[in-house]
Amino acid sequence: MRNINRNMLHMKLNSAVSIFAVAAAFAVFLPPSNASAGVCFLPDCQDDEVVQGDINMNINSDTEYCEEKGYTYYSSGECPQYQAKVGTCSRDDHYLKCDAVTWCKNNGYNTQTCSLPSFVDGQCPNGQPYYKQCKEDRPRACREQGYVNSCSPGRLYKSTNRCPWDNTYGTCCTASPSTGCPSNYKVTCDSSRGSSGTDTCGYTCYRCCNDNCPSGTSKNYTGSYASTTECGSRCNRCKNCTSGSTSYTGAYIGSSECGSCYKCNDNCKSGQKSVSCSSTYVKTRVSTTECGTSCYECRYNSDCSVSSKSCDYGCASYNSCNKCTRCNSNPPHSHSYSCPSGYSSSCSNGYTSTAYKKCSCGVQSSTKCYKCKSSSSSSTTPSKPSNPWKYMYKTCWGLSCGKCVNSTYCKSGDYAPLYNCIMACKNTETGAVKEICTLNGFIVVSKKTSSSATCSISGVTLPSGTVTSRSCNSDGTSSCVWP
Repeated sequence: MRNINRNMLHMKLNSAVSIFAVAAAFAVFLPPSNASAGVCFLPDCQDDEVVQGDINMNINSDTEYCEEKGYTYYSSGECPQYQAKVGTCSRDDHYLKCDAVTWCKNNGYNTQTCSLPSFVDGQCPNGQPYYKQCKEDRPRACREQGYVNSCSPGRLYKSTNRCPWDNTYGTCCTASPSTGCPSNYKVTCDSSRGSSGTDTCGYTCYRCCNDNCPSGTSKNYTGSYASTTECGSRCNRCKNCTSGSTSYTGAYIGSSECGSCYKCNDNCKSGQKSVSCSSTYVKTRVSTTECGTSCYECRYNSDCSVSSKSCDYGCASYNSCNKCTRCNSNPPHSHSYSCPSGYSSSCSNGYTSTAYKKCSCGVQSSTKCYKCKSSSSSSTTPSKPSNPWKYMYKTCWGLSCGKCVNSTYCKSGDYAPLYNCIMACKNTETGAVKEICTLNGFIVVSKKTSSSATCSISGVTLPSGTVTSRSCNSDGTSSCVWP
């Protein structure tokens, strides 16, 4: 209160000084008055017109005025958060009337009550009982009206006393099931037998104790046990034929509880028991006699209408008519080359000798490999001899015929294993062999062979022997000329 009064005094003194300053300024320009002049000092001017007018120098009068009018002092001149300004004191604008309800209504919180099954939702943040909206909550409405969705013990009433907003909620019926049902009726009996009324809890009563045996069984049959009626009677299956069957169509041989007995009929309903088909037809079972014998027909093999594919690298698959339907996309064999042991494709400190990449089948690649010097050796690359390539030869491998490709035995159009004929130059110092050119391929089988998988290579002309009449260049190259 002392701080408030001090603030009020400061404001009033400032106002008084301003008024007196204006009055003094006007006095300079006013004409002399016959009235006696005088000067008064506060608080001696209490009766002065100015003091008695708009500016009241009583420190507590404005405070008392605002507070008596119901205003509250706020040093910031603003209402607290979530409160709306609804009035300002005319004598001091730091005295305000703030209202939380008004703030709620101004900000969309206008709901206070809702009709079931809805409830108020989204309360005003200042705690006033005003809400954003009504939100439906049927289960809650049912619970608040005393309905439940389970009973322990007991059951919910079937169709009565249910919650109007959610049928899964209702009131509990404590009576035992079937209480109130007519005699020989229960709520647990088979609905297909008909119904009569409801039990105390509203559940349908169904007729019980059906003593009829299911179709195909009887209380009078002497066959195997089938079932028991609800009244406890045993139902048996009929005793079937001791030989034959009631479903056969052969000669009559007697009767049984299940009906007349007949021998099986071994005649084909369609097809024949034995057929012989040509190469373009397939023996196909089309039926079975009553005695279990298979019956066949010759049906055209559509696979024989397919054109057999012509393959560069052999056939990958055949159909049932031995027609090639898919080819190999690549030759059955391929070479993979690598440097001999102790050799590398590059050396950082020079090399002592050269060789060539080899594959496991003995074929040489034209790519050089080097035996590298150790790090302590001179880095100077040795000069090459004038022409170490002094020997030229040709030879062939793989002339024998083994298993054919993609098959356990050879078929027409298959490929026999690879043959290789190589013309090369040999380095007389290192023993390395440099391939000049290669003649290779696969032997095509022209007819089927036995499962031993041997196949003839007659008629294939391959070069053989060693040739020494030709010379090699100093780099191990030469022209490729086959005889």
